This record gives sequence, C-alpha cells and structure tokens, in this order.
Amino acid sequence: MKNFLIGLFITLMAALPLHAAESEFVDTGKVVASLVSSHDAAMPGEDITVALRTILDQGWHTYWRNPGDSGEPVSLYWNKKGDWQVGEIVWPLPITLPTGPIINYGFEGAPLFPVKMTVPPNAKMGSVETIGLEFYYLVCKDVCIPESGEASIDLLIGEPVKDVRWDALIRDAINTAPKPVSVTGGITKKGDTLEISLADLPEGNFENAYFFPFDQGILMHSQPQNVSVGTEGIRITVPADYKWNETLPESLKGVVSYVKDGVPVGSEIEFFVGQTVNVGNIATAPGTGLKTASSLSLWGAIIGALIGGLILNLMPCVFPIISMKALSIAKSAHGERRTIKREAWAYTVGVLVTFFILTALLLILKAAGNEVGWGFQLQSPPVVAILALIIFAVGLNLLGLFDIAGQFQNTGSSLTTQGGVKGSFFTGLLAVIVATPCTAPFMAPAIGYALAQPAVLTIVIFMALALGFAFPFLLIAYVPKIVSALPKPGPWMETFKNVLAFPMFAAAIWLVWVLTQQSGANGMFVLLMAFLFLAFAVWVFKRGTVISKGLAMLTLVGSLILCLSLKPMSVSDTVLETEAWSPERVAELQAEGRPVFVDFTAAWCVTCKVNEMRVLKTDKTKALFNETNTAFLIADWTNKNDEIAAELERYGRAGVPLYLVFPPRPSSESNNSVKAEVLPQVLTYDLIKEALERAKS
Repeated sequence: MKNFLIGLFITLMAALPLHAAESEFVDTGKVVASLVSSHDAAMPGEDITVALRTILDQGWHTYWRNPGDSGEPVSLYWNKKGDWQVGEIVWPLPITLPTGPIINYGFEGAPLFPVKMTVPPNAKMGSVETIGLEFYYLVCKDVCIPESGEASIDLLIGEPVKDVRWDALIRDAINTAPKPVSVTGGITKKGDTLEISLADLPEGNFENAYFFPFDQGILMHSQPQNVSVGTEGIRITVPADYKWNETLPESLKGVVSYVKDGVPVGSEIEFFVGQTVNVGNIATAPGTGLKTASSLSLWGAIIGALIGGLILNLMPCVFPIISMKALSIAKSAHGERRTIKREAWAYTVGVLVTFFILTALLLILKAAGNEVGWGFQLQSPPVVAILALIIFAVGLNLLGLFDIAGQFQNTGSSLTTQGGVKGSFFTGLLAVIVATPCTAPFMAPAIGYALAQPAVLTIVIFMALALGFAFPFLLIAYVPKIVSALPKPGPWMETFKNVLAFPMFAAAIWLVWVLTQQSGANGMFVLLMAFLFLAFAVWVFKRGTVISKGLAMLTLVGSLILCLSLKPMSVSDTVLETEAWSPERVAELQAEGRPVFVDFTAAWCVTCKVNEMRVLKTDKTKALFNETNTAFLIADWTNKNDEIAAELERYGRAGVPLYLVFPPRPSSESNNSVKAEVLPQVLTYDLIKEALERAKS
C-alpha cells in the first residue's frame, strides 16, 4: 500500500507543470501581494493574462485609476525582455471610500489587477521567459502609507498549459470588471451643476446608480450624486469641478455602477460633452427603478398612496415625532372620548394642511422648470438646520430640562408635546416635514405617477398619502378597544417621556449628517454652534428674570440666524495661480519683493486635502493671497522626490503636510538670511493672514 501511494504521488508530481503560475508572496506592510498567471506554458505569439493579486489588512484600502479627492492609483511597471506586448490594467469595480468631508474611490479586501500580454512571436520553444513586475500602491486607513515591491514568474515557451486555479480566478475578475456597453450618454453643465443623462440602459436596477469618472476634475467627488429615474433612462446631477473651466474633449468616459440580480456591477460608458439625452418622464422617486407611468392606474396610485402613508409611520425618520403623539394619546386615553377624537382630527388636519402646502410648493417649482420631488425642502441647508434645531429642542423638552409656558407655549417644541387641539395640529405639521426624506413601500410608484399627472390629480394622490399617514390616530380615536388597551396614566409616563428624547436626539444627529453632506464641515460647525446657542438660551430662560428671558430670546434669534446663514458648498470662482516649488524659485520670488507660501502636500495625504477644502481652496483665502501678492508654490510629494524629502527633514518633518511662509527680501541678501515661518499642520484663515502680515512687516 505504501509503495502504491508513493508511486501515485510521483505520478501526480510528474503531471504538475514545471513552472509555477504564482510568485512568492511579498509582504509590503499592510498588503500581501503576489504575481499570478493564467498559464504555466504558452506558445510564441499566444495571449496570456498576468495579474497582481493583493490581500489587504482589515480596514485598509488602495485606490482606483481615479482615486477621487485624494490618494494614488495602483501602479504596475513591467520588466520584460523581448518583444512582449502589454495591455492596460483591467480595473475592478471601485467603491466609494468616505474620509471626513472627502470621498475617494478604491478597493478593500483582495482585489485582483489583470493585464493581458502577448508572448513574443520570436520566443524560442523550450525556453523560459521571466516576467518581472515592480508595483506601487498607496494603502490607507487612518493614515496613508506608500508601499511597493517586486515579483516575478517564469513562463515556459511550449505547448499551452493553463493553470487551473489562477486561470479561473483571473477570468472571473475580468468577467466581473466593468466593460464598455452601447449606451446613449450625455454630460452637460448647467450653472454649477453637472447633468449626466443615460438612455438605452442595460438590464439592472439603477435606483442608486453612481458615476465614477476616469478623469479627475470632472465632478465634485465629495458631493452626493442625485439620481432621477425616468421612463427611458436616468439622470444624475452633481456639482461640477474645475476642468469645466478648461477646454474639454468631445467625450468623457467613466464607470456607472448599478445592481443586477442583487449584485453590484458596473459598465464603462462614454458621455458626449454638451449633450443631453432624453430620459423620458421622471415618473418615479429616486431609488425606485425604471417603471413607466402608464403601468399604474389612478386608483392604483391612490390606493398605493394610502398604504404607503400608513407604512410611512414606521419609517425611522418619522418615529421620533410619532412617539410624541403617542405620549399625548397615552395621557388622554382614559379621559373623555370627545377629547381623543378632537385631538386625532386636529392631528389629521395638521397632516393634510402640511401635505397640501408641500404639494403646492412642489407644483410651483416644477412649473418654473425645476427638477424636484418628494423631500425637496430638505435640499435647503437652512431648512435642514432649523429642523435639526427644533428636534434638538424637543429632545431637551422631553428630558424635562425646560418647560416653556406663557407667551412661548404656542410655538416651537411645546406645541408638539402639549395636549389639546393646537398641540395635535403642530405635531401633525412637524411629522410631515420630518417624514419627507423617507419613502415607504407602495409610496414610490404612487408619487412617481402623481408627479407625471396634471396638478389636480397630483393633489388628490398626495392627499390620499396624507390620509394614510394620519389614519392610525383616527383608528385609535374611533375604536374603543384600542384606547382601552393603552396603559393607564401613572409615574411610568415621565420615564416614557424621557426615553422618547433619545429618538429625537438620534433624528437631530441624522440631520446634522445630512447638513454636512450639503454644506461641509463648516456647515456642521455652524449648526453645532446653533445647538450651543439654543442650549444656552434654555439655561438662561430658566433663571426666570426679565433680563434672562430677554437674553434667552436674543440667543435664540442668534441660533436661527446661524441656521439661515448656511449655504450649499459650491465650486470656487476665484482663480489662484500656483507654481511648482523649488528652492531657486523661492529665492527668485523673494528677490521680487513677494511673500511666498509653500504647500508641501501629496495627493494621498488626507490632512492636506482637508486643509485644502476647508481653507486653502476657499474664495476668502485665495483673495487674501491675491491681495497680498503672495506667491503660492506647491511641493508635491505624491511621488518619491529626494529634494522634497530633504527639505522636510530640514524642517524636522518626516511627512506632509508642511506649510511655510517666506518673507520678501532684497536681492542683496543671501538665501538663508531670512528663515521661513512654519505654520501648524491644521490651518485656519486667520493663521495664514497673521503669518503673511508678519512676513510683510
């Protein structure tokens, strides 16, 4: 038996190829890499596929061909002898990688990067060809680390022998990678916004489609992409970036990701610049797929709206407000039935009135040519901020931190927490406003149908949605068994009231996040300051004196002013000329009598990009440099540069960012007579302004 096993082993070993289709593993730090091949042996002139295989540590990522706001793509440099033909990298489908206010494109896990090669036609049979690779990637998590390595494999020239394991994995990587498709695509700029339109789409779900451009500078990566689904295609809108100020080619290419059979996929699409493709009627709300308006009847839309409104009560964005109404019903559940009915109808009227106002505004905006839909008011940063402020105030009220009476009892959060007709009416109002970001099942097709109909039918369908939304409280009011099943009032109600504060705070946090997407980190800071003003107003008001109440009112007005001052992030119109850094250029500019600001940065440096977005690329800072005639030099350390590395070491730094301000100097002075001022790694406008003032003096 032993001899049989040994013989079998020898036979199997003899059958194996002499040349492995995988290199040794290369551990570069946060990534384990290797070079793999579809073939162990190939004929002269035959096509094979070689791939860089990478296995990333948990939570780390590398970058796509367009890395987004920061980062650097995976780079491959082939070392080959002879007449090898080498193709381009077959890039996997990227994912979005948010880091603070910036968005990058890249990969996590174990991405494979295949490259097609053709064996030299004059390769000798029986010889062994060595395929060598030098690779480089930037791998990031909380910090970014440039890593590189080398790998090689041997290929026998002879009768073709495929490697069963790697050939299958490489083919799978190629099959799942985005490929060019025949899709009609157009891209045009309207104001500061890009409109990307697609028709003749492949089969799939485009509710949450996302466009990854091949080139940087086309769109603002950090801004959300809004998808509108039409009867013939889709439209994606997103703020434009700086390249639209330059001359663009006739077409741009990129990858559009979507879902097919429950799996994320992507297609490579060419978009013709300046053209708009007809996508048909925008007959569905975002995130509902391609459906024709004619596939739904009027009665189907009304019934769908009723059911959708009913389910909308269960959506996370509505629960905090509904919970307050539940508290109000619990208080009066064992009182007079007339009171319960009156409050339920007051709540219903509040819902109906608010839905009618929102529908009327929506119709007016659509008549003016605007593309709007369900939840359009939350596209305004001031509205989002004020809603967050109100919900935060309601949370404080539910915790018992204040109980405003008298002249303030009929406004704000007290109206939603107090009983009675007024409280119920305003609870309905606030519930509808906060519900607008949510879309419940059955609701999306109904809204899509409504927006494609005449105004009267649109109003009818939205009123059906409102009735469905208010129906649970009417049911409680008119079905005695439901009322009798509610717990009797007691000490538990105070605890219940306090617990309901936390869903309110969760809703406020969510709105802060929404605002951050609209107005960036600066907008978030302004809103948090408004929260601080509100909390201070509550504390001061509780002092009870006339002066404290007046101060509370002033502080509250201040918080509202902060909210109203918020604006969406936009592309800067102020132009700032920049130059590449060199010690010689710094000396020349100083000799011209100009201050010099030097930005030691890198495309993969997250802190650098955050400083750029929040400070350096703002109109205010650009205007400061122009007014002070300050030269702006960039020392780009994205790629290895010994001169920049030496300069960083000279200033005691091992990495970027580094910010230097050089004062002007007479040409008679030596280069080293005046040293640069080193600024902190986290910049502010005032820090730069003060440094330039010191340099001038």
